[in-house]
Amino acid sequence: MRWIKYCGLTWLTLLSLITHADIREHKTLAETGSTHYRFERLNIDSADGERHYRLDIGIPNAPPPATGYPVMYLLDGNNVMAELRDDWLGELNAGTPPLLVMVGYDIDGTYDGEQRTRDYTGATAKAFLQVLQLRIKPQIQARHAVDLNRETLWGHSFGGLFVLYALLQAPEAFQTWIAASASLWYQPMTFDNGMALKGFPEGTRRTVRLVRGEREGKPPIAQFDGGSPERRKEMQAVPSDANRLLAEHLATLPGTEASYQQFNGRNHGQMFSTALHLGLRRAAGLAEQP
Repeated sequence: MRWIKYCGLTWLTLLSLITHADIREHKTLAETGSTHYRFERLNIDSADGERHYRLDIGIPNAPPPATGYPVMYLLDGNNVMAELRDDWLGELNAGTPPLLVMVGYDIDGTYDGEQRTRDYTGATAKAFLQVLQLRIKPQIQARHAVDLNRETLWGHSFGGLFVLYALLQAPEAFQTWIAASASLWYQPMTFDNGMALKGFPEGTRRTVRLVRGEREGKPPIAQFDGGSPERRKEMQAVPSDANRLLAEHLATLPGTEASYQQFNGRNHGQMFSTALHLGLRRAAGLAEQP
């Protein structure tokens, strides 16, 4: 499997601001309070001290089951905290409410295009995966009773791209993988030779969910200012239904239940909250639609 090397931030930062422009500015549940969850904050640095992360942790008011809480790790944690709704959290009481770990950055706003591009794409994504596995997860497991057999990783856009990267690099790290609107146009997996991605370890099982909005499309790659003509050509060659094709291929791999769903009328930005809602329900063991 080949991943395109990261280059350039200017155009991508602009794209990110546009596609997330509809994220609401209001007080979060951590500030206003929730009927169903309480919240705490934890700051984590990378081992080299160069990367700084803010974890907003949502803890169900209900006591943990004997096996521990299911746990859901959510990328773009600042955005997730801004979008989280108490009525959604209330729905989770019909299942097993998960511990929520919103992995974000120690910033005032909800979005940092430069840091997330560094963490979620290209060769530098490996370093973030190590932070997630070796720094963040052990801290959560030391502080809370969690069920290590019910761990979910969720991400949108570049975050969705990272979910798929992590799936292929460390398929045993989570049992459920939710990639929303994954930006495969930017960092495509090879689609030649039947999308010959590597298989997974024998004896392991996983569920992979890819979702996308009907109104999503590729950005104007011809105007992309972050790479060479060859790179732009390679990006343009990624099929428009790449997420669906990838889900179909993953479903053929042993121990993998993979599916794809398109949501009518949704654009890229709108899919953030749509995918967040369905991801929360799935992590709680509920049907995705209430």
